[in-house]
Amino acid sequence: MSSGIELLQRRGKILQALLIGGALISVATLAGQIAELNGVISLESEQFSQAEMLYALTGIGYLLLLLATYILFGMWIYRAAANIVAAQTEGFDYTPGWAVGWLFIPIANLFKPYGAMRQIYNASNGRGVNVIDEGNWLLRAWWAAWLVVSIAGNISFRLSLRAETPEDIRASLEVDALATAAGFFLYPLAYLLVKRITDAQKHRLTSAQIFA
Repeated sequence: MSSGIELLQRRGKILQALLIGGALISVATLAGQIAELNGVISLESEQFSQAEMLYALTGIGYLLLLLATYILFGMWIYRAAANIVAAQTEGFDYTPGWAVGWLFIPIANLFKPYGAMRQIYNASNGRGVNVIDEGNWLLRAWWAAWLVVSIAGNISFRLSLRAETPEDIRASLEVDALATAAGFFLYPLAYLLVKRITDAQKHRLTSAQIFA
């Protein structure tokens, strides 16, 4: 049976690859969004040009990759938390299920997932119960970028559903471009966070005691 540490490493490698892919495709997505804002291309055209077709396909690819990243990120968080629980770390306040579940609870998802990740980070690095909630700059920067991307993306989606005029469509696109631009910070920060926690558990937790 594969150990929980090995499972975390496998998920971490795939997740890191997805994060790199997301960072790359977001560059093309933002370029298309800027072009659309400047009137160079338009997805409202009756017949797409080659550039508009490429932009549309890039947008679809971006959304699919984003969905895959979110799913695997949740699976990675679950395993990281499960390893902490299996290692019987004192002071850890989250079950593996709730470490992920808080991401889907309105209002609470603005702060509870950060608390879970902060405890996972510190416990993975072998810190004691008195410092398990301290966190560091990486956690704060990652969570700030996460909030900007999530909130801006949600606002853009809601605006697009209610858009009735060209001005409404433009406002939605502007907010969506902000979310994409914030991803330039989120992707590398998430990559570094995943790498640090995965490496820390590999070197500091007793893998023989942690099973999938």
